[in-house]
Amino acid sequence: MRSDIEEACRRIGAHVRRDSRYAHTSHLRVLAGGAVVWDEHFGGPRVADVFSVTKTVVATVAGLAARAGRLPDLDSAVRDVLPPVPAGQTWRHLLSMTRGAATTPPWDEDTIRVLPGGQVAAAASAPRIDRPGRTFRYDNAGYHLLSAALGVVLGRPVADYAADALFGPLGIEDAVWPADPDGVSFGFAHLRLSAVSLGRLGELWRNGSMTDPAFAAAMVTPHSPAALPENMGYGLGIWVGGRELLASGWAGQHVLIRPDLTVVTTGDPRFDPGPPPRDALPPDWRPAIGLVRRYLPR
Repeated sequence: MRSDIEEACRRIGAHVRRDSRYAHTSHLRVLAGGAVVWDEHFGGPRVADVFSVTKTVVATVAGLAARAGRLPDLDSAVRDVLPPVPAGQTWRHLLSMTRGAATTPPWDEDTIRVLPGGQVAAAASAPRIDRPGRTFRYDNAGYHLLSAALGVVLGRPVADYAADALFGPLGIEDAVWPADPDGVSFGFAHLRLSAVSLGRLGELWRNGSMTDPAFAAAMVTPHSPAALPENMGYGLGIWVGGRELLASGWAGQHVLIRPDLTVVTTGDPRFDPGPPPRDALPPDWRPAIGLVRRYLPR
């Protein structure tokens, strides 16, 4: 099996180097049964923004809080600890992106992220579109609310708690987790990690260890059917499809988890937050996860 994986990785690397659509790909790292089988850096920074993979890490922190007895019941109201959040929105709704609120401007990530303060209140002010729990809607602002609420129940920012309870035990020393102007760790993106660290987190998600067992089971249970952008079901902070799990971020940041395999791909979009936000991705760019699925079939 190891030789098959190595040959597949050689083919993935060759494809990345010859096809300009994949030229932004930064790293490929593969672990089989917990052992590193392949590690190749194509270019770009080794520690970089993992974008929405941040959401999966935030959900993992929630699982650690549950294990420590500090996370309220998933079906309890978030406003009990974070009053700006509207009535009817529960922890489960935020985690599963089903809070039923608008996610378009001015309640989107790009608009809220540049505010000089009050980003949590701005995220909470998004008008209700439908009943919470009914519809999946990709929700960056909802995950910033989740980070803020976790900060309240944990008594410190998510980044600080993760440094001690998550990154420390995994031996992750390169994490950089910025916060909004009010000190709330960004919940939707902008955590910076290396591919090595993403592989360690992927192994955690593959094994379901460290977090509360009931939470871990709920995390990998689809709460919504196949949805964009990944065309997979969505659990609590992670995409779920058959025997695959996927932590996914913009510009090719992916951690693909199978029962015996963890695959990390990263991309370098040369992102500038602006405003306005800018990047160097060509119109026809492709994420390397497509090559992984082509050359490393289930």
